Amino acid sequence: MDETRLAAGDAAYTAGDWTAAAREYLAAAAGEIEGSGYAFHRAGNALMKLQRPEDACAVYERALNDGGYADRPTVQCNMGKAKAAVGAFKEAARAFEAALEAPEYKSRYRALQGAADAYYEMGRIDDAAEGYRQAALDGGNPDPGKALNNLGLCFVALDRPEDAVEAYRAAVDSSGYKGRGRAAGNLGMAYAALGMHDQAVSSFERARGEFGHKFSPSMEAAYLASKAALGEPEHPESRSIGENQIATAPREVPLVEEEDSRFFTITDEEMRVADRDSRRKERAEKTPQHPLWTRIVVWVAVALVVICALVGAYLLGLGYPTQQMTVNGVLEAYADGETVESYWVAVPSTDVDKAMSSLPPKWTSYEIGDVQRSARTSSVDVTVTLEQGGVVTYLISLAREGVGWKVNGVSTSFTSMDGGV
Repeated sequence: MDETRLAAGDAAYTAGDWTAAAREYLAAAAGEIEGSGYAFHRAGNALMKLQRPEDACAVYERALNDGGYADRPTVQCNMGKAKAAVGAFKEAARAFEAALEAPEYKSRYRALQGAADAYYEMGRIDDAAEGYRQAALDGGNPDPGKALNNLGLCFVALDRPEDAVEAYRAAVDSSGYKGRGRAAGNLGMAYAALGMHDQAVSSFERARGEFGHKFSPSMEAAYLASKAALGEPEHPESRSIGENQIATAPREVPLVEEEDSRFFTITDEEMRVADRDSRRKERAEKTPQHPLWTRIVVWVAVALVVICALVGAYLLGLGYPTQQMTVNGVLEAYADGETVESYWVAVPSTDVDKAMSSLPPKWTSYEIGDVQRSARTSSVDVTVTLEQGGVVTYLISLAREGVGWKVNGVSTSFTSMDGGV
């Protein structure tokens, strides 16, 4: 172990210079496993800060191979987070479970909640609910509100709105929980599902008024539906008939008119037109007027379909610009000698220049190969044909930024640290 490089890694880590920290820790280990658990552990943490979970997984694995490293449960928990970040939820669950098997591990609530997150993503909702419940009850958990809110989401997925209400209420009552507004809004949704619209409106208004929570379209629609079910207008200061109220009036008896003598002189075409107009008017009069709540339900359903479609696209790694568009843009700009910072995540220009320098300055052509997609990270294989002949394959890693993708690393292999950020 190179103690000088290890000390430099600690200094960079304390300063938040994650790039330097990762490089110094890996240099300190110099590829040795025994006795290097600490260096690999901290290097993995720095890589996670750099949004490079795939590299972090490989480094955490090296830390775990150091049989003498004492903080293995923490590394296993961090490995679970890294695996979840790349969408490997089954492997993430195993890592969290391994951490929980260590009796000396004191931050059990972290592994319990991480395992529950992985179970939820895999569709194991019952297991997720139990994990969140145990995390909330763990005496070492300083913020059980998050676990309680997630427990409520599990109960909703299990069609147990009564239990969801209890979980959300407990989350709202967790004074240190920063997501109390979200929990209060979710509590309103659960009350609305139970038809308890008075409590639903109260919870929605508390979420917005007391906690400043911004409603999603589906939450806003549920709030308005509960208000409508209570007979409350959307805007109390504006109670015009036809907007928020149903007006009733005595039925008028039409005057009896004399027979129209024009019947004897009307043409066949005029009779057909009159008959068509009459039937159209009759159909319009027979069309039922749907109450306001049914229209709101339709709006909610449409909003949910749109939201589900957007969430599905997000989880599948779709976005705009796409991974291919971002990679094409950064390679074309680099080849033309133009600035490439706009295609990268927010990192110092020196790091961008160092990462891009792993690419050859000139090439004949390039070809985009396999694209690995997940919700938050992606990677693209690019084969570059050199001017002097031969080809080199690079791995360009990307991170989601907004709805699109930005580059956050360029490498030829894992050991080539100069190829990434």
